[in-house]
Amino acid sequence: MTTQNPNAKSTAADAKATAAKATASDAKKTAAGATTQAKGAADKAKEATGKAGGAAQTATTAGLKGVQAGKQALESASGKVVSTATTAWTLIANRKAIVAGAGAGVVALGAVSFAAGRKAEQASHGPLTKLLAGGKL
Repeated sequence: MTTQNPNAKSTAADAKATAAKATASDAKKTAAGATTQAKGAADKAKEATGKAGGAAQTATTAGLKGVQAGKQALESASGKVVSTATTAWTLIANRKAIVAGAGAGVVALGAVSFAAGRKAEQASHGPLTKLLAGGKL
């Protein structure tokens, strides 16, 4: 037994060393795989962060464009209101002159219509009738 005992110890030591090497090799492979996965996850996280930053930038730009469009619409509407109010105030301030002008226009239109009607009613006479002043012979 004594001769087998050193061989058993040697075999056991070799088995332990082989097992330790295999475990160390497996641990290295697992660590390398985990490192690769971690690097891939970090890269994906960086990409996602970049995409999120781009999306935030796009959203900010769209928001600013919407604010500018709203501002322009408000300025346009306020400009129209001011223009209408100015026109209305001018009409109110000058209402007497406007009414007088409209009245004068109606009177002038009536006078022109009367004169045109009188001219249309007159029959045209020849030179002989004009000499006799329209009287009959």
